[in-house]
Amino acid sequence: MDYSTYSIDELMDCLNNIDKNTHPENYKKLILEMEKRKPEIETQLKQEHEEFTFSTENRIKVLSWLQIATAIGFSIAFINVLLGSKEAIDLTVYGIIAIFNGFAGYRLLNRASYGYELSYINQILQILTINTGTLFFTYTGLGSFLVGIEDSLFFRANLLSTDFRLITGENIGQFGVGIDLIALFFLGVLHSCKELGLNTKAIKQINQDK
Repeated sequence: MDYSTYSIDELMDCLNNIDKNTHPENYKKLILEMEKRKPEIETQLKQEHEEFTFSTENRIKVLSWLQIATAIGFSIAFINVLLGSKEAIDLTVYGIIAIFNGFAGYRLLNRASYGYELSYINQILQILTINTGTLFFTYTGLGSFLVGIEDSLFFRANLLSTDFRLITGENIGQFGVGIDLIALFFLGVLHSCKELGLNTKAIKQINQDK
């Protein structure tokens, strides 16, 4: 086997798939070729890592600003209730969610303590919309894309519409459940952040605060 004509990606693919016990000679040739091209391999891996990190960093910034914008959205809802019905429960819920989103978004944007953790919790809370017939729960930030089942499969999207409802009672609607794909996407982004160590600064800050 002549590995000298292989690209770096092809060499890496071979390394991941070759059985060194079944093909010991080819394995040795592959390792020798990779040793010869070690600087080239390291340069490409570093570049790919930097590109992935840059992409994840930008997505983290988007999530941070979305949470801050969501805080503004719930603040507007808070003001509307304050000037209107003055319902204590609505004022409390909207106020808490506004503060929570603002704090989580600001801390994540600055990689400060608890920004990553609070943002993680925030997205988890937004994953599920459910109606059991006696309980209805939904929570979305500025936007959502729901895929779920009521009487049939449905797709539902909203933009620039913050929402939080927790209702209990009887006959409040037919059974339905939906999953927010946007929340799942940002959970994946946050997981990538952790895998890359981009939350390290936040962890160090927590330790310094102790």
